[in-house]
Amino acid sequence: MKKLLMVCAVLLAATCVAFAAGSSQKPLMGIVTPAADHGFTGESIQHGEAEAKALAAQYGFDYRYLTANEDQEQNNAVDTLISLKPKVIVMWPLQGDAQRGAAQKIVDAKIPLIIYDRFITNFKGQAADISGDNGGIGAAMGKYFANYFASSDTVNYLQFLGDSSTVPKERSDGFNSTAGSKFKIIQSFVTNWSQQTAQEQLETYLSTARRDEIESLSAIYTDDDEEVMGVFAALQNYKGPATLNIKLVSGVGGRRENMELFSNPPVPGVDFVTYTFSPSFIREAIKLGADVMQGKTVNAPMGPRGAPYVKIAFSQVDKTSYQAYMQSDAFKVRYSISTN
Repeated sequence: MKKLLMVCAVLLAATCVAFAAGSSQKPLMGIVTPAADHGFTGESIQHGEAEAKALAAQYGFDYRYLTANEDQEQNNAVDTLISLKPKVIVMWPLQGDAQRGAAQKIVDAKIPLIIYDRFITNFKGQAADISGDNGGIGAAMGKYFANYFASSDTVNYLQFLGDSSTVPKERSDGFNSTAGSKFKIIQSFVTNWSQQTAQEQLETYLSTARRDEIESLSAIYTDDDEEVMGVFAALQNYKGPATLNIKLVSGVGGRRENMELFSNPPVPGVDFVTYTFSPSFIREAIKLGADVMQGKTVNAPMGPRGAPYVKIAFSQVDKTSYQAYMQSDAFKVRYSISTN
């Protein structure tokens, strides 16, 4: 019965969207993103809807914003948007390659496609790819680690990745390109972008790994600020026999919640560095979609997937720069809307 009600709800929602589009003579923008499965995604949806609403009023178009929790649900959402004959579709894939078929349907329907954040490997035909500069973030992080541990011969570290999409891979590849061969991964984890999962994984590691291995660790690499909070919680909770020698934890996000790690360090002697990657970045993808609707050419270098690739700039934030960052326009834009 529960499944039947869910199917009815989905069909009703699709019907309402189609009816609304049919009653309008305005050009249509389609937007499809992951649903709000954690804080970053929820904030992104709020920013995305706010930007779409503002641009629709400015340029006189309509838009439909659909979200999905699972791959098939997102593929179905794409089918719904295609049926509405939009002038452009902005797509933030849940996983990337799992949306290959859906993305191909958009291209086959001759609808310009903007792919945001998570990319589809070896896929061609989109109007543009746009994301944060994930490779650049990783490379900057690698340089930071190299400078921080310049006097060390070998640096053992743990790695916490968000998922198996192109985002963590680009960041870790960038890190490896600049950090140097002295950095050795002792163990790697996949957190699904979850603070709680990262905490549980590190607590399990600290309770089961050999004492000498734990004591050999100098750093923890993560590619997300939520993971960072789980890592620090696990370090705070550790009461085992090993002496923790971890000196640096990295993250990506520049979240307001993480700024307290600078002003009130939870683990004495452990530094933190992060790189800005904001939920507000989705505004740039929707702006790009609006430009395409207006017939503008995407002004960006060709990327590795055969389409113009727009990289959104980032900044590095550590204990020397966090106060200036919190006064910056980027920080103000990120928190310019309610995230409750």
